[in-house]
Amino acid sequence: MMTFKPSGLFGQKLSTHSGVVHGLNNTVEEHIVQNTQDVRSIIQTTHTYTAQFQLDGHPMVAKFKDPYQINEGDYIQVSGVQTAAYFDVVAYRNDTLQYTGSTSWWATALAGLVFACATGFIYFQKITTPKWYENGFFLIFFGVGIFLIVRGFFIKEALDLLNKPK
Repeated sequence: MMTFKPSGLFGQKLSTHSGVVHGLNNTVEEHIVQNTQDVRSIIQTTHTYTAQFQLDGHPMVAKFKDPYQINEGDYIQVSGVQTAAYFDVVAYRNDTLQYTGSTSWWATALAGLVFACATGFIYFQKITTPKWYENGFFLIFFGVGIFLIVRGFFIKEALDLLNKPK
């Protein structure tokens, strides 16, 4: 039976690694974005959480979008995409702390569905004679909605890899 794999649409291969964490080195990168031209601008701060550790003898550099719950000596499983410089973690499970961390897959997919449906409704109900730029905006916003739906199922695929029996 053939199953749908969102990772194929992204052109990325999800993989999992598991083992005991040794030599944990935590870093937090702070990115500050501010428009210096506008006095009323709001300073936006984003964080990237990086963990460097050995996982059963294999060096790993894992980047997380949210704070993670990993300590020295914990048995963890990580699921994500290996890049040249680091392992981009989509989901992880800390078996020692009984904690699973990831973005909510169903909330991401639901947000994409609402976004795509709202865009379609506005386009087909409110715009009587679409111009070329309105068609372009529709395609872009509808594409963002579809991307969010597929991203949600990509996260679910990563979580399912963690729950596979070994």
